Amino acid sequence: MAALEASSEEDAVAAQLGGDQTDACSIEDAVAAQLGGDQKDACSIAAWYDAHKNVTFKTILVPLPAPFVEWLRSDGPCVLPRTKRGARVTARTHNREDDCELSDSDDDGAAPHFPAIEAAIDEAIAAVGGAAFVKLNWSAPKDAAWLGSLECATAGDAFALLAASSLVKDDAARALNVVLAVRRFVSVEPSREFRCFLLDGRLVAACQRRVDTVFRDLSDESTLNEMRARLRAFFDRALSLPTHCVVDVVIERRSTYLVDVNVAAQRTDPLLFEWGDVLALRRNVAGPRPPSETFELRVVEASDAVRASALSSFRAPLDVAAIADAGGLDELVRRSRLDDSSASSSASSYGGVD
Repeated sequence: MAALEASSEEDAVAAQLGGDQTDACSIEDAVAAQLGGDQKDACSIAAWYDAHKNVTFKTILVPLPAPFVEWLRSDGPCVLPRTKRGARVTARTHNREDDCELSDSDDDGAAPHFPAIEAAIDEAIAAVGGAAFVKLNWSAPKDAAWLGSLECATAGDAFALLAASSLVKDDAARALNVVLAVRRFVSVEPSREFRCFLLDGRLVAACQRRVDTVFRDLSDESTLNEMRARLRAFFDRALSLPTHCVVDVVIERRSTYLVDVNVAAQRTDPLLFEWGDVLALRRNVAGPRPPSETFELRVVEASDAVRASALSSFRAPLDVAAIADAGGLDELVRRSRLDDSSASSSASSYGGVD
């Protein structure tokens, strides 16, 4: 039944896109075939940041050399780089398709060393205010949040998050010129984060970013009207965004900020929509870019409409989370080393981070 539903949705998407999509093996392929090959590169933060500095958070782009990218792409145990402040954590996370073991190696000779990149990242973190959020061209290590926090104070923090993230590994595999975006760490109100869908340069749909929560204030019609007006005003500005893209924004009291630009493809979660819904709202309009006068806005209105977070499968086991809460990452490292020592001296053997 699930396979039939997926096939039906793919057929619906192909019908919305128009043309023969029989060669497409997935919804993403059908969307990509319609949108062209340049949209992915245009959605990289390296492509859009400079043109939107005035409407987004301060960011320093650090080009990553080939040896560092190869380390990011490596399979199996991820030995954290040796840094001047030490590595951050030893732990194991179970991702969807593979295991990634972060190793804080006692053997300095076994650990990779990237002093130039470490210095560049530390300098960038200082330049954005001393606390940073990092991401590669398209993806942030949100699936490594189980390490404790996505906030980075040092290059070592960034190395640990990058090594623990399957999303980052995918980015490193897809990008030709890999960059690390070191962004000012900003706390925002979750109820004011929205995912917006632009097709043909026009805002066609938007929804709340956090789909696992009911925000009571968003049930108020006057608040929703204000959110619609603020989103409409933001996208009617002279922005230099890709023709088709998915944009994350946050609405603050006085300003609306661009958070991220994502590829309009199946791998980008449409959250409260299905891709067929979004494409059904598409209108091909000739001439100048039309204003975003009307678009569909969806919010979670009741608890029975709450959806699981797409990152829930990346959460840490309860015992790991409890240790991190009790003593932080240093305690996690200490206990991991004790476990290793105990296992090596025992007659018993055991089968073998957002």
